[in-house]
Amino acid sequence: METVEQALDRTAVALSSSISRVFVDLEKIAGTVTAAAAAATGTPRRSEFLFLKQDLANFIKQHSDLIIGAGIAYAPGSLQETTHWLEWWRTQRTGEPRFVTHDLNPESLNYYDYTTREWFTIPTASGHPVAVGPYVDFGGINVSIITLCVPAPTAQGTQILGCDLTLANLEGVFLRALQLREPVVVLLGPNGRVIASNSARIATGTLFLEEDMARADISVDVSPDNPTRLPWKLITLRD
Repeated sequence: METVEQALDRTAVALSSSISRVFVDLEKIAGTVTAAAAAATGTPRRSEFLFLKQDLANFIKQHSDLIIGAGIAYAPGSLQETTHWLEWWRTQRTGEPRFVTHDLNPESLNYYDYTTREWFTIPTASGHPVAVGPYVDFGGINVSIITLCVPAPTAQGTQILGCDLTLANLEGVFLRALQLREPVVVLLGPNGRVIASNSARIATGTLFLEEDMARADISVDVSPDNPTRLPWKLITLRD
């Protein structure tokens, strides 16, 4: 009979493998961004990156079992036409992904300053891919999500490619892999928020309570080979 530790290890592999496939394809797109910027004469124009609309649409469709959108956030001053620019596409029930409009006017009450968001600042500072969240993207889509982020370094600055994962989709991967009702198992993000659990009492997106943390028993890194990129843990709770 499989032990709890073995079930956790198997679940960690399933989660890590699913996310790694998304990271790999997003890194390929980031590579094309770096190459396009290098091929441009001087500071690139937005037209140098028109290929991204189709590339990201294909990427969203390919990984529609996990992600609900993807896009690129440009480093300030890295484009000729504007200081800041953000392009993001969201899935639809039918047809191509739709462009999501963000208010990039600093004078506006609804100004969306993506340069202050952790999904932009963390990979920009580290230069490495990372999963950020769970967090509520206020001013974006206003739901609790996780964003996978990949930096694309250019001479003009680091552009950030990203894609959004819903907690509901991740919970499905978690539960199908875990296949345990007992003990209580929590998939925890680095910010102390619950990504998924097999307990109705511990809701996704909520802060993991101190009283629950006191009952923590077994802890397993989801990605022990690369915990910086995927800093999630599986934790069991004692009765």
